[in-house]
Amino acid sequence: MKNIIIGTAGHIDHGKTTLIKALTSTDTDRLIEEKERGISIDLGFAQFKLPSGNRVGIVDVPGHERFVKNMLAGATGMDLVLLVVAADDGVMPQTKEHLAIANLLGVEKAVVVVTKVDLVEKSWLELVIDDIKGMLKGTSFESSPIISVSSVKGIGFKELIEEIDTVAKEVTEKDLQAPYRLPVDRVFTLKGIGTVVTGTLWSGKISVEEQVVILPKGIDARVRSLQVHDESVETAYAGQRVAINLAGINLEDVKRGDVMLPPNYLKPTYMFDARLHLLPDAPKSLKNRARVRIYHATHEILGRVILLNKEELNPGESDFVQFRLEAPIIPKYGDRYVVRRYSPMLTIGGGKIIDGHPHKHKRFKPEVISRLKILEGGKSEEIVRIIFKEFFDSLITKEDIVTHYELPDDKLNAIFKSLVEKGEVLSVGATETESDFYLHKEGYENLKKAILDYLERYHKENPLSPGAKKDVMRAQIMSHLSSRQTDALLAKLNTSKFIVLEGDVIRHAKAKTQLSREQRDKLERILAILKEGMFAPLTLNELEDKVDISADELREYLRKLTLKGDITRVRYDLFYHTGAFTEAKTKLVDFLEKNEKISPVEFKDLLGVTRKYALPLLEYFDSQKITRRVGSDRVLR
Repeated sequence: MKNIIIGTAGHIDHGKTTLIKALTSTDTDRLIEEKERGISIDLGFAQFKLPSGNRVGIVDVPGHERFVKNMLAGATGMDLVLLVVAADDGVMPQTKEHLAIANLLGVEKAVVVVTKVDLVEKSWLELVIDDIKGMLKGTSFESSPIISVSSVKGIGFKELIEEIDTVAKEVTEKDLQAPYRLPVDRVFTLKGIGTVVTGTLWSGKISVEEQVVILPKGIDARVRSLQVHDESVETAYAGQRVAINLAGINLEDVKRGDVMLPPNYLKPTYMFDARLHLLPDAPKSLKNRARVRIYHATHEILGRVILLNKEELNPGESDFVQFRLEAPIIPKYGDRYVVRRYSPMLTIGGGKIIDGHPHKHKRFKPEVISRLKILEGGKSEEIVRIIFKEFFDSLITKEDIVTHYELPDDKLNAIFKSLVEKGEVLSVGATETESDFYLHKEGYENLKKAILDYLERYHKENPLSPGAKKDVMRAQIMSHLSSRQTDALLAKLNTSKFIVLEGDVIRHAKAKTQLSREQRDKLERILAILKEGMFAPLTLNELEDKVDISADELREYLRKLTLKGDITRVRYDLFYHTGAFTEAKTKLVDFLEKNEKISPVEFKDLLGVTRKYALPLLEYFDSQKITRRVGSDRVLR
């Protein structure tokens, strides 16, 4: 069973809402102002079941020119459009604009409905239908069926339902395996329920208790409950109209134009690359940097259009452009968009998004145009090569490419295997058998050189250190990589014997780890001083004066002794010889096994030290979960 979204389109007062009421028994004029004025101002919704069993959600959009932006919000996600033309009026300005919008948005199918046929003579109706056919010529709806009806007298509805059912069977089924994506078209709050958002689920499926994020603000929320066609459900599927009650979010946190997604899926952008088709009846040419209104999903955004290959785009022409926006959108490769003039507001064109997160391009660059041509219609392997070349020092997953470029997974497996065999791309995983990530060969070499150069400098500047800390190195030279990506890359270098990994410490495979005689003497002297101090060792400042070396050098020696296990750091400035520390711990545990608790005074007397040493030791034993503090006393955990 398919889930299909049908939308109405057409001029004001051509009977769209009345038609839907006759089909579904639902009055989609829900606002008081709509009732008073007799026109649809905002989106209305209804649903019914086709004879084939397919469930249909209907979006009733306003026909008045002042509310075209609301119409565009409703057209988002349509599978089939009912283009409504009143027989007594015929084709009107908003009829043409709505048709152009549906065509630009890539709506698959259309059924033309000529309403109010009871008001005209047969000869007039034939002229209107001829006019409609002329309007459809050259569009993707040229061969669409035309059905004449009268909502008042019930004429033609059996034929209309049969035609809708037939056309609906040809609609492409939605991708239920993709991550869910829902552009928000309504937000409201219900007493005792909370914040509710509605929209058409573009892809995937979503279930109760699912964690979601609302972009572009990045607000986290949880699905408390779901409704589809006024019925509570546990899971909603792509192609359905969905009402979602969200927990953890306020009414002001979300608005029409926002998009609901899984965490860490898509991200907002202020730019996108696209092919722009300027309508043949656009009133004039479009100049570079013209300010326009862009409609994507349910969002209206102002922005400027950068013509990448022309000085101006003439009516009926198409070319590559980059849109630079005044507010962020959440695009995906292949999404459709519509452009209207800034003023006066008139639909002038639209097209398909080619790159949702591009770099800022310079105009008239052959390499930019060549790249866009490949992304728009090139072979899958060419597209993958472009992605690896552009993100050559990034680790990429197959899912990254599937998500952003909609390349089929079965093709990707063959492409990745081919590129790895040719040596153009390396498979990179946290283990020898795991290959989650892929990296351009040139990028791998660059990252390898950066890491080895960093380690060489580190060893030279820190001769006593066993190696560099992984997180510190990542922050300095690989901040664009995630922790997991870094682990995978370092595992690859470790397996290839370029580096040595020991926990979170990394050293160059060729680094010399032997100490000089002078260094060994200093280590032995520091260790002897700490051992002599027993339960009351010298602090860091006192030790610095005693050994007569710099603070930085002393810290390196202490770090090495700590890593070897010869000493224990109790506080940032207090180090104990491990023998003394172990004896202090034994004395404490023996005391507490015989006594219920120990006070700080009793502990300092037990060790024969002052509070200066007793308290830091007790706090350290607390942190190691050997003891637990009760008031000022300690007890065994």
